[in-house]
Amino acid sequence: MKVLLLSNINMQPLVQFLNPWDVTVGEFNSLILDLSNPSSLAQSPEYSHILCLYDTDSLLGEALYGEGTPEQCEFYLEALELFCLAQAGKVVITNTFCVSSARWLNFADLTHEASLRSLENHLNERLLQLTKKHSNLIVIDIELLFRLYGEQALLSNAFWYMGRIRYSNQMLRVLANRVQQAVRAYSSQCRKVLILDLDNTLWGGIVGEVGPLGIDLSNDGKGWCFRDFQRVLRALRKTGVLLAIASKNNAADIDEVFQKNPMMVLQREDFACIRANWEPKPCNILEIAATLNLGVNSLVFIDDNPAERELVVTSLPEVAVPEFPARVEELSPWFLREVAPTYFGKTRITSEDVRKTEQYRANEERRQLSVSLDLDAFLENLRIECKLQVDPGDQVARIAQLTQKTNQFNLTTRRYQIPEIEFFLNSPAHAVVLLEYSDRFGFEGAVGLVILNYKECRIDSLLMSCRVIGRHVEDRLLDKACELLRSRGCGRIVGEFISTPKNQQVASFYDSHGFVVLAEYEGRRLYEKVMNGR
Repeated sequence: MKVLLLSNINMQPLVQFLNPWDVTVGEFNSLILDLSNPSSLAQSPEYSHILCLYDTDSLLGEALYGEGTPEQCEFYLEALELFCLAQAGKVVITNTFCVSSARWLNFADLTHEASLRSLENHLNERLLQLTKKHSNLIVIDIELLFRLYGEQALLSNAFWYMGRIRYSNQMLRVLANRVQQAVRAYSSQCRKVLILDLDNTLWGGIVGEVGPLGIDLSNDGKGWCFRDFQRVLRALRKTGVLLAIASKNNAADIDEVFQKNPMMVLQREDFACIRANWEPKPCNILEIAATLNLGVNSLVFIDDNPAERELVVTSLPEVAVPEFPARVEELSPWFLREVAPTYFGKTRITSEDVRKTEQYRANEERRQLSVSLDLDAFLENLRIECKLQVDPGDQVARIAQLTQKTNQFNLTTRRYQIPEIEFFLNSPAHAVVLLEYSDRFGFEGAVGLVILNYKECRIDSLLMSCRVIGRHVEDRLLDKACELLRSRGCGRIVGEFISTPKNQQVASFYDSHGFVVLAEYEGRRLYEKVMNGR
């Protein structure tokens, strides 16, 4: 990935903190010109990501001191919008407007007609409107960094007057980290499951010793810290993160906590999977991954016990295991500032994200039903309904998310970001088919996807969420793909299988659906199927 860094100040020192990215820095104070100039580096197809990281005080010019209007800010917003529109295939990252705390109006700044606070709010509102209009634009709330670390620690007056470098090394480091987190979040490179220990993690004390009502969980003191942590975790569920439990405890003791302790914020139904027994934690973690049909690299494990953390790190190195805070009062802030943006960051929340836990819990009910029935009876009992949508423009974020996250039932594992999906949706040479699934247990949402290339009569991508594997839903997707290609005059369909370590279960998909191999090379097979007028 090649990145171009544009600014209105000297941002060259930031490059060292953006490793391993390949970063080129634009000319000094060329931010607006580079966005506007058709022959600038920003327009070059060589760069996939454009960083527009500016200093608000400098951009305001004399308006910072109550003289004139903030015309440079207006020019920047106009140039940014036109650039995002013209370069829809590029990912653009910028920061919010954030005026320094040195205000010439001091106490009157909140009420005066020349209020910098009001101006800042107005500019940010316009910026956020651009974010809603242009899906390739990411905005970083830079004010949060100043709140967290303090303005005096992040700004350097000495650097500024010597070399037009506004930020201290600490700011450069934390800003680079936040930018990289945002880009990973935009690309849906987040983990899916948070697995939690219980004793001294979700509540204080050991339930097996003090009982369900004796644990630290209350509205003051230490118990308050744990209740707030549970509130944070319940909120995290709304972003699509699955919660699970891996605890060395008697299952009956855990049941009593959920049933009898009125201070519990989280309830049993908030967890997609619970494993409470005396097996080693790595064994329970593997079982949770298998139950949810997810890879261990989708998991984050939190435990207060350093020995348990070390065992998981050693046994399952793909599982993320963050350090636990030394003081319980730091539990919630630690999680929100360090764990959530590092492992669970997202730039947009889809409707499927909100329903994720309920979907997986329903999937467990389906699994239990399948054990007692043969496959045909099981599928009939499910009463499956599928809705196929062609080029659904309101589902861009979910479509991109599916290409980024689906590994097992994915014929080509091509990863696409939102601008690329928008291109397919608007291209007459392509079609995007999205499959929504529901059955008697509930609505699963968008779980299947086909991307077609009409010009080449080719299936570019065909994938299904692991939640519906084994229910023959993929056949409906393939039938729809054939129907659309046939309607465009294609007498044959070309399909591909690109082998990865995770998609071997679909290695024979095209073989089992009447396709014949045309060529095979370097883990890649090209297939063809003649339509025969069907």
